[in-house]
Formats: sequence, C-alpha cells, structure tokens
Amino acid sequence: MIPRPPTRVHALKIGIVLAALFNVLALLVLVWGSPIVFTVYMFLGLTLFAGALVLLLGAVLADLKAQGIF
Repeated sequence: MIPRPPTRVHALKIGIVLAALFNVLALLVLVWGSPIVFTVYMFLGLTLFAGALVLLLGAVLADLKAQGIF
C-alpha cells in the first residue's frame, strides 16, 4: 500500500495551483485587455492570490514545525 503524503504537501500543491491560476489570469489581462477579462480578474484575482498566499505560508510553517525548526 502506498503511504499518503502529509496534509502540508496537499496544501502546498493546492497553493501552487492557485498561484498559477492567478498568474494565468493576470497574463490574460495584460495580453487580452477586454473589460470582461479585467472584471473577472478584479473579482477572482484577489481571492486566488489570498488563498494561494495563505496555503503556501501555512505549508511552509507546517513544514518548519514538523522539522522542529519553528
């Protein structure tokens, strides 16, 4: 049976995906600057960025705590 990775690894993966989605959305605004894309970016962009930031910081702190550094 394959052992499951820790929860902090899942949080890190989800945080990376959210950050990548935020970057793709920001790139769409820069390349294809229509008002609809900009509105979607303004509503979803901050949410994606905040979620990614919280998950990435949480994963880093959990990893430091698991290693006994923090």
